[in-house]
Amino acid sequence: MEIIKSEKISYSYPVFEDPDSQENKELLEKKKEAAKALDGVSLEVRPGQFICILGRNGSGKSTFAKHLNALITPTEGTLWIDGMDTKDEEKLWDIRRTVGMVFQNPDNQIIGSIVDEEVAFGLENIGASTRDIRKGVYKALEEVNMREYAKVSPNKLSGGQKQRVAVAGVLAMNPKCIVLDESTAMLDPRGRKEVMDTVKKLNKDDGITIISITHYMEEALEADYIFVMDNGQVRMQGTPREIFSREEEIEELGLKLPQLCQLAKALRNKGMDIPMGITTEEELKDAITKRQISENDSEITAGEK
Repeated sequence: MEIIKSEKISYSYPVFEDPDSQENKELLEKKKEAAKALDGVSLEVRPGQFICILGRNGSGKSTFAKHLNALITPTEGTLWIDGMDTKDEEKLWDIRRTVGMVFQNPDNQIIGSIVDEEVAFGLENIGASTRDIRKGVYKALEEVNMREYAKVSPNKLSGGQKQRVAVAGVLAMNPKCIVLDESTAMLDPRGRKEVMDTVKKLNKDDGITIISITHYMEEALEADYIFVMDNGQVRMQGTPREIFSREEEIEELGLKLPQLCQLAKALRNKGMDIPMGITTEEELKDAITKRQISENDSEITAGEK
């Protein structure tokens, strides 16, 4: 069974209607249309997948992310989390334990004065025993390689370390899925690498489903599957190789290709026989090497003639 399944979900942000306003109906309808952030989104995510959702600003990707642990619910359509309808209020707590959220700014998510207190917060809220809290906290910190900072104030941590603490706080709740909503956007390259290495390890070693909402195209190269959103709809979906083979479509949606794909494209434009959809440095090196070998063989053959 899919851990996440959405069926034609739409969402519109509320539009205030002033009863005393002289605003005409046509203008009001335009406002309502502009407030529509999702428009018929249908997709499925299997347990254990590493998913990237890409899209330019205003594409609807962060609005979709907020649906995944029922911070908001669809105005139309249905979203199931591990078989639970997000509109079922009786399942709300179970849904939020199944899907943990890590947001863009760690300072807005961290409230504890000491790292281990921060990680313990969720467990304390569900009434876990002192023994289980201690065990859960240190296991989570170990998973994100932050155990040595257990007694440190979050204020003394780097941005990447703070995000890893935020991940640990979610991880302590034993979720089946972790959603990263632009969680590396405010970090420097080193911090982004720290966080992405951590979540990739959780995905590979523990089988936790990861959904990364991002505009960093390089992060998407290592995903199992990619959804590309625009104007509240899923415009493209496929493996990284499938998505980044469609170079013109990606650029038409206002996105840049990953640097590796840009380099491959530039080499093709120079006349080199480089295949589309290259996703690793090794593939690009192999393609260049094969071309060089082929050219050398051709020169040898020509010389013999």
